[in-house]
Amino acid sequence: MSRVQVEPIRILLVEDDEADIMLAQRAFERANIWNKMDVVRNGQEALDYIYNHGNFTDRTKYPRPGLILLDLNLPGIDGRDVLDKLHKDPHMKTIPVVIISTSDYERDIEFGRAREVQHYLIKPIQVDNIMETFTAIRSFKMILGNAAT
Repeated sequence: MSRVQVEPIRILLVEDDEADIMLAQRAFERANIWNKMDVVRNGQEALDYIYNHGNFTDRTKYPRPGLILLDLNLPGIDGRDVLDKLHKDPHMKTIPVVIISTSDYERDIEFGRAREVQHYLIKPIQVDNIMETFTAIRSFKMILGNAAT
């Protein structure tokens, strides 16, 4: 009988604030989630990573993410524009997106909901809301590296 080996998903964190990046990484470690997390700091870098353009052309080094954690307020191309582009692309709209934002405005939450985001996290990212997020999107059968259950 052969065994199927499944690789844990790659997580893409799109965040411009260094303190929030460190908080997210620490929350994932404390939640015992050890998936590889790549970080980009603006919307253009996010699109380049996702579409393997610019500095991210190597698909082996920068594979399609299995989950995108997307800040809405980014310099240049903001998270709303990134989300719009992904939502309109039939090949990319299947990637689960979780919005992470300081905004708890209903219009921002509705914006994400209209674009089929999987979850909306209010910053700062903490262990509790990381686990809540993965519980909410568990139906996607995401493969987490050494996730505590």
